Amino acid sequence: MHTQDRLAALAVLDKVAGILRDELGEDAQAVWPVLGALLQNHLRDRPMTITALADLSGLPRTSARRVVFAMKAKGWLQFRAGLGSGNRDVVLPTASLLDRLDSITEQTVKMIVGASHEGAVDRFDARSLTRDAGIPWPRPAAEGFNEAVELTLVAYEDPVFDILKRNRTDVERFVGHRVRIMTFPQDTYRSALNKVLTETSRVEAAAPLLVAIPFPWLAEQCDDGHLLELQTLQAESSFSGADFYDAVWQAGWFDKQLYAIPLQPAVDFLWYRQDLFEAEGLEPPRSFDDVLRCATLLRRRSQDRAGITWSAAPGLPLAETFLQILGAQGGQTFDGGVLQVDTEIGREVIDYLRALVPLSPAQLRSVGWSRNAQIFGSGKAAMCYHWSNRYGMLDSHTLWQKGGRVGLQLHPTFAPGVTPVSPLGGALLAIPARNDEAAARRAWRAIETFASPELMKYFVLHGAAGSSRHSVAEDYYVLQRNRVIEVIDQLAKTRQIKTVPSPAIPAYHDLVQVLSDHLEVLLFDTTQDVRKGLGKLQRALSLAGRRRK
Repeated sequence: MHTQDRLAALAVLDKVAGILRDELGEDAQAVWPVLGALLQNHLRDRPMTITALADLSGLPRTSARRVVFAMKAKGWLQFRAGLGSGNRDVVLPTASLLDRLDSITEQTVKMIVGASHEGAVDRFDARSLTRDAGIPWPRPAAEGFNEAVELTLVAYEDPVFDILKRNRTDVERFVGHRVRIMTFPQDTYRSALNKVLTETSRVEAAAPLLVAIPFPWLAEQCDDGHLLELQTLQAESSFSGADFYDAVWQAGWFDKQLYAIPLQPAVDFLWYRQDLFEAEGLEPPRSFDDVLRCATLLRRRSQDRAGITWSAAPGLPLAETFLQILGAQGGQTFDGGVLQVDTEIGREVIDYLRALVPLSPAQLRSVGWSRNAQIFGSGKAAMCYHWSNRYGMLDSHTLWQKGGRVGLQLHPTFAPGVTPVSPLGGALLAIPARNDEAAARRAWRAIETFASPELMKYFVLHGAAGSSRHSVAEDYYVLQRNRVIEVIDQLAKTRQIKTVPSPAIPAYHDLVQVLSDHLEVLLFDTTQDVRKGLGKLQRALSLAGRRRK
């Protein structure tokens, strides 16, 4: 077989897959066996019952029937009583589906005609169909590999750092020396990070040190003077922030100085079981009332399925859930550096979270970030508040095997018509001030590599669900691999993402602890009066603010 023919065949398949995806959505591959069988028989004037169509599709009958009813809910199929088929309905395409078929046909014909080889009628020109490779694969370090150097990256448990650990051999070739990656559980990471930053020994050139810092923690670490300011190192290099999303790039700044470089952003969404919503004829929830109504309808105690799950464990999980939902309403305001919670929006959020508790998993107070994702990913909840970096756990293989499909929705709001602000978090890379000058320069070169478009694309191709850069989000293969990145890209371009809290505050963990202590009582003790409880919380926040001064 001629090489050009092989390339052409691959390019045609790739192009057709793209056409189907554009016309039929991300589920095109899953639904095409049913739609293809239906459309072929419809065009040959052969009516099909649901059972006959399911059998002809080649899918398991249960899976095929699920596709049929999902497509009917979309308005693509209709059922009519069939002649000579007893009481059984036949399945017919709607005008909407036939319009999509016409569009698919037109694009496919244009593709084939446009790719005809001038020298032969039976050969295609693959070059007209093959897409630009986009961002290239990362190259080994230009200066070669230095066995004598070992960089240590201290980080927390997160998918992007798991990717670095799993692919350490590749990573070492890219940076040009050995790399040691130490990760700690998120709930103990603050103490581990503080220990690393407050060590008094100097870090020398052969053992440079990098640390990962969650977006909202940066101001706290900068205020303590433990991080190196990076603008001098940046000025000496060609590294630029121009390709980064503005909101993401600004997360690395504090007090008008650059202290960290974004590695992996994450946006908080409401994830929902698209298959369950479609089966019940429900629209994705846009308001608090919508969420409560859908959670009530979709909860199944007999199936051990909660209506919704969210992170409510004491400490960071509970406090950050509150901050993210409050921030999404545009209701995060500060007065003299003190977060204002005793407001109308604050009361709406507390009332909403209290109403979610009985619709949530039984042991909600033990649900942290990982457990939250596991519950949803195992099919034990119909909705879930979570960060996009856990996409792989949320849209899990287990869920797929059960026929589950996952949708994502911007944060619902306390009132219809309110445009939500999507909470932005993620991981930053910073250089501890303990590094001597030579070590700091090596650490900076590692940051340049880790935060390059090539490495960010590499992360996505290995399972990451985010990118800090415009160019990566525009790469065809990145968009093919992860649909979440396109959503984040659009939100970033329209300035609908924002760090929480914003602006970052130096006493973030003090804020979190006060919030957690009071929220536990407010949310889980239903005898508490919300207004009185919020007033008490506000006074505690004000007192903590005065102590800091």
